[in-house]
Amino acid sequence: MGDESELLWGVGAVAERVGIATPTLRTWERRYGIGPSQRTEGGHRRYSETDIQRVQLMNRIVTSGVSAQSAARVALSLDSGGLVAALASEDPLYNAPGHVIATPVESVTRIVAAAAGLDIVGLTSVLADTVRDWGVLGAWVNVLAPVLREVADDVESGGLGVESQRIVLERLEAELRAVARTYAPRYVGARPLVLASVDAEAESLALLALEAALAGKGVAAFSLGFEVTGDAVAGLLRRIKPAAVYLWASSEEGARDVVLAALKADVPTPLLLGGEGWGSVLEDVVDMARDDVPVEAAPDLLATADRLFGLLQAAPTPR
Repeated sequence: MGDESELLWGVGAVAERVGIATPTLRTWERRYGIGPSQRTEGGHRRYSETDIQRVQLMNRIVTSGVSAQSAARVALSLDSGGLVAALASEDPLYNAPGHVIATPVESVTRIVAAAAGLDIVGLTSVLADTVRDWGVLGAWVNVLAPVLREVADDVESGGLGVESQRIVLERLEAELRAVARTYAPRYVGARPLVLASVDAEAESLALLALEAALAGKGVAAFSLGFEVTGDAVAGLLRRIKPAAVYLWASSEEGARDVVLAALKADVPTPLLLGGEGWGSVLEDVVDMARDDVPVEAAPDLLATADRLFGLLQAAPTPR
């Protein structure tokens, strides 16, 4: 039985909520295992919120023309975070007829294998397929970030050469930049968004993923790029008074100086901090922040994209 505080749903309620016929839900449960995972005290099977998200994703994939068997394979491969990412994707699981979506594990395996074999063509192809199938941020959460972690671990253990890691980084950077260029940004805003990374480019690909995702929403963000200095961030803050600033850091080295410079610019702009580099820095700067210059942890790239877009829309025109 699940958490007693969790609201559980019967098959009829799920059918009405999701818009799928009850017999179809029963068929998906019987044939593919897409069904309720919880039981009541009386032994009745019930859908949790995660079960319902799995049904929604299954339905979305099947509606796009993919076979139910392939759709179920993808939906069952994802945990609750992966399901949220897939459902929130800008272009979730888009497919040409007959195209079979690889699961995240399969995609990671293919990318690592292509890198190990220095197969540039294969690597480029699977990266493009992954971004197309999952959307930029869905791909990042489900496949690309796990790939980077696995490749780094393999290099450290000696199972993969550093040349293979460099190829993955270069091809992934090229893919994310290409995706961003396919959109025609149409919205900057009276107070635009600013993106910047404390790290070098190789450690900052999440920033490119966020930039590409915003471009998909039609938003052209100011990017200060990589290895940004505090002076550069403070200078841009004073000149354009942006709607929000997103700073990425994977280690604490240099992170404190950059965010302190942003705070000292004394511009009423929210600061969103992404990456693992903020650690003890975050607690310090949150204590220093003012009401009109809030500092927020932004660990979830999907939520961050939505948050930035909301701040952009809500930002008043500067006087």
